[in-house]
Amino acid sequence: MSELDTSLSLGQRIRELRFSKGMTQIELAKGLCTPSMVSQVESDRARPSYKVLVSIAARLDVPLEHLLNGVSFDLENSSKYKLAKSMVQAKEYKTAIPLLDDLLDCMAYRIPKESLLLELVLCHLELRNIVEAESKLNQLYQLANNSQNDRLLAVVLLQLGKLAALKCDYPIALFHTNRAWEELQTIEEIDTDLQAKVTMQLASLHERVGKVAEAGKFYERALLLHQHNAEERGKTYLRLAEVYDRQKKYEQAQEYAMKATVLLEEQSTNEHRQEMQRRLFMLQRDSSDWNKSVPILLSIAEQYEQNGKKQKAGEVYADLALSCLENDEYDEAWAFAEKARMALPDTDSTMGKVHRVLSFVYSRREDEKKGKRHLENAVKIFEQHGKIAELEAVTLHMCRYLSDKGEHREAFERMEAFHYYLIKQLEQRGIVL
Repeated sequence: MSELDTSLSLGQRIRELRFSKGMTQIELAKGLCTPSMVSQVESDRARPSYKVLVSIAARLDVPLEHLLNGVSFDLENSSKYKLAKSMVQAKEYKTAIPLLDDLLDCMAYRIPKESLLLELVLCHLELRNIVEAESKLNQLYQLANNSQNDRLLAVVLLQLGKLAALKCDYPIALFHTNRAWEELQTIEEIDTDLQAKVTMQLASLHERVGKVAEAGKFYERALLLHQHNAEERGKTYLRLAEVYDRQKKYEQAQEYAMKATVLLEEQSTNEHRQEMQRRLFMLQRDSSDWNKSVPILLSIAEQYEQNGKKQKAGEVYADLALSCLENDEYDEAWAFAEKARMALPDTDSTMGKVHRVLSFVYSRREDEKKGKRHLENAVKIFEQHGKIAELEAVTLHMCRYLSDKGEHREAFERMEAFHYYLIKQLEQRGIVL
C-alpha cells in the first residue's frame, strides 16, 4: 500500500497490507498470536495489544506509525489510554503522542486530565520538543495550583527543572527542582520514589554546573532512598564513582565502582548492563590490565551495531580510541576513532573526543596539518556542547602546539578566548567569579 488510505480502520489496513504481501492469516499469525486472533483484529472485533501491533507491523515490514497514522480507533477510551501508556513505556513516544492528544481533545471520561498531560510531557521531553513540553507543563502548573495538589505540583516542578536543563538554563533548573523538594516536605504521606527522582536530578544539575562535591552529597542521599531498588542503587554507585574520579579521589571512586559492578549483575536488561559495563571500564582504564577490557568493549560495540544502534556503537568505539591513546597504542586508537567517525553524527558531542584522539595520533605521525584540523574540530564541538573540562584540555594542547611552533601570539589569543568563554558559561550556570 504505497499511499495511506485514511478511510480504512486498523483491521482493514492490516488485511490490505497482508493481501499486498500475499500472506495468509496463518502466516501472519505464526509465532505472534493465533490465526483466530488475526481474523478478529482484521474484522475489528478484537482490540490488539501494543505488543501484538508491533509484531504485526514488523511481519508486514512497515513502520508502526504507518500502521496507525490516520486510523480511527474503534476502541473505548480506557483501552486507547492503556495502549498509549504501553507505547510510552516502550519508548515509542512519537506513536503515543497522537493517541494522547486525541484523548485530551475529547476529554475522555474517567481519565484525569493531569494524567494525560503528564504522559504527553514525558513524550515531548524525551523527544526534546521544548515548546510542546512547556505548553503542557504550564497547563499542569495551573491544574496543580487550582486543585491544591501538592504531590502533582512537586511532579510538575521536577519536570520544569528537567525542561530548563534541556534549555541549558541551569539556575532556573535548580530553582524548580529545589522547589519540588520543598513541596515534597509538606506532604504527609512520604513518597520515597518521587523523593529519589528529585534528589537524583539535584545531583545531576550540581554536577553539570561543576559543583561535583555538592553533587556527591546528593548522590549519597539518593542511595538511602534507593534501599529496595538494586538497579537504581547500581546506577547511583556508578554516578558516585564518576564524581569521585573527577575530584581525583581514586580510592573512593574504586570502592563505588566495585559496588556498582556487583549490582551490575542484577540489572534487568542487557542494554543497561552493557552501558554500565562501558562506563565502569572507562573509570578503570588507567589500571595495568586495561587491555583486558578492550575485547569486552569491542563485543558491546558489535552488539549495538547488530541491533541497529549505530550511535551507541560509535560512543563505545570512541571510548576504545581514548583508552588506546592513553596507553600509547596509537594505531589502534586511530582505527577505533575512524570507526567512531563512521557511526556518529558530525555534531555529536562524542565527536569532540574522537577529533581529540585523531589530533594526537596525527601529531605523533608528524602530520601537522591534519593534527591541527582535528584539534580545531574538537574545540568547536566542545564549545557547542558546553564541555568545559574537555575544552580546557584541548585548548591547552592547542596552545602548547602553537607555542612549540613559535606562534606565541595565536596561543595567547586562544587562551584568552577560552577564558572569556569560561566566564560566559559559568555566568549562564549561575556562577559569578
